[in-house]
Amino acid sequence: MNADTFPFAVRLIGFAGAQADALAAALGRTPPGGPAYFCVSADSLQEPDLLLVNGADLKALAALATLSPGDVRPALLLGAAAPALAPAYPSLPLPCDDDSLHAELARLVERRADALARLAGTGRPPPAERRTRARLDLDLTDPSDYAVQRSPAEDRRGAVLVVDRNARFSQHIGKLLKPWDVATLWASDEPSALAACADAPQMLAPVAVVLVNTSLAGIDPYALCAALRAQGGVAGGVAVRAPDVIFTVSRGYPYDSARARAAGAAGLLDKPVSDPTLRAVLMKLMRLA
Repeated sequence: MNADTFPFAVRLIGFAGAQADALAAALGRTPPGGPAYFCVSADSLQEPDLLLVNGADLKALAALATLSPGDVRPALLLGAAAPALAPAYPSLPLPCDDDSLHAELARLVERRADALARLAGTGRPPPAERRTRARLDLDLTDPSDYAVQRSPAEDRRGAVLVVDRNARFSQHIGKLLKPWDVATLWASDEPSALAACADAPQMLAPVAVVLVNTSLAGIDPYALCAALRAQGGVAGGVAVRAPDVIFTVSRGYPYDSARARAAGAAGLLDKPVSDPTLRAVLMKLMRLA
């Protein structure tokens, strides 16, 4: 599938509840021939293409500064914003009509496309979204916690397991990651997924990442995730690291963020997922250069 056919991912910053729902609905009312959009959830591992920011929320404006906004990932302010920000970001008043919102977003899409074309010409990759935790006026964090965060990252290379109806997606991932010689496996149900993770260290390499299709009949994705995460430790006398588990989620799926986090999931990817997004997420989780 051509990347242009995928909807643009929009991250909402500073919106919640009915206000966020209204914006998500407005983004879904795509005018004929115009770009399509969808809102990425807080658990999404996908880098956003565009940022919609509550211009009247000081915390949202502070968060915006940490997310590497710019031509590659442009931001649109909605609502009253500080005059000092007006030159830096386009803005619209709230409430705004669908036509105005989509017209402004279409301009940001063009701006992003131009920036990506310039980057491609230099051979440089787009900047990653910087996700930072909220800063406190008085930081009571144990200094040893920061020392751990600054320590060298462990090697997380390994096989990728896909839990799905058939092996097509697994085979596709194998082609995407062929330059890094990453093995891919396929399982169609919970017992075979658990067995694959248990057997992989003896057969080829520990399973580093598991992608679970949440629409697969006969499985509870959250229970499966918890079971896969619990397999970390020692398998067959070989020490193995618990795999990172990613849920692939169709639009409209009743995703339970609380259950996913309790089960230890790394996050989700909305379907359809583009090849660049899939490759970037897997490379990031496995520390592939």
